[in-house]
Amino acid sequence: MAGQLSAATTAAVGTRQITALCRQLEFFAEHPPFAISPLASGDVNLSYRVETRRGHYVLRRYPASSSRVYRQQELRCQHAAAIAGIAPVPLCLNNHQRVLISEYITGGKPFFCTGNRIPLLANTLARLHKLPVPTPKLDPCTYLQRLANSACQPLTPADTSLLSRLVNLAGQYQLLEQDWVLCHLDLHAGNMLYTNDKLWLLDFEYAQLADSCFDLAAVSLYLTLDPLMEQALLSAYTQQRKSVAAKNGDLNKRVLQAKILFSGFCWLWYLSFPKSAPLSELHAAQWRNQINQLFAL
Repeated sequence: MAGQLSAATTAAVGTRQITALCRQLEFFAEHPPFAISPLASGDVNLSYRVETRRGHYVLRRYPASSSRVYRQQELRCQHAAAIAGIAPVPLCLNNHQRVLISEYITGGKPFFCTGNRIPLLANTLARLHKLPVPTPKLDPCTYLQRLANSACQPLTPADTSLLSRLVNLAGQYQLLEQDWVLCHLDLHAGNMLYTNDKLWLLDFEYAQLADSCFDLAAVSLYLTLDPLMEQALLSAYTQQRKSVAAKNGDLNKRVLQAKILFSGFCWLWYLSFPKSAPLSELHAAQWRNQINQLFAL
């Protein structure tokens, strides 16, 4: 039904629903919202700017289908990043209503990477990766298989062959010494806000311990860094974390492997959407092509 509505109508319907929801939330009991407007949202979660007499807030609404995400872990990771000054402060988590309310970053724009912003990006990643937050560790082999098992349609023979190559690479990757750090694992431009020469990280629902190269890979892929900018990022990052080069050996090779595996995660994640989901097949095909291109390097 929603897929048949115009974007404006869909936003209006969502805003009315969020307005009704806010009336039920204790967080707004003493300062009810007088203005609610939709923000740029991801493929699953919906975000809204909520204005009250006390200030502005961001309200994220999760779908019921995201119940496998451990929200307390997300809250813990975002809270640690907020203390470090690289994420907005989380203010209220309501699992029953599937809502997370955070402070609103005034004037924030999606992060666009330029050469002079590389040091800021590297510094922000290094600060995130130094946070001592206990979470489960990412097992790439297990994660690939779990995503494949969640696919909404049977994998084609070509898809099965590609998955086998990914699992084999993941097995080889896990034999290497890992630089276990708190990774965000979803660092696209919409999850990075830039304002006043500062970079803020948003949406920590996939954050967990993983090899640091996965965040470096995700940033390079999502921000479409060219080889020179990617090399500048890796150089600036290793200046911030002197130990990473010793742990990761040939960092360029490790990041390439991580880019292939991360692309595999994204490809299989989009295959978990039904065919009726807007653009899911297109995104899955784009990530599949990305994997094949990276394997050819």
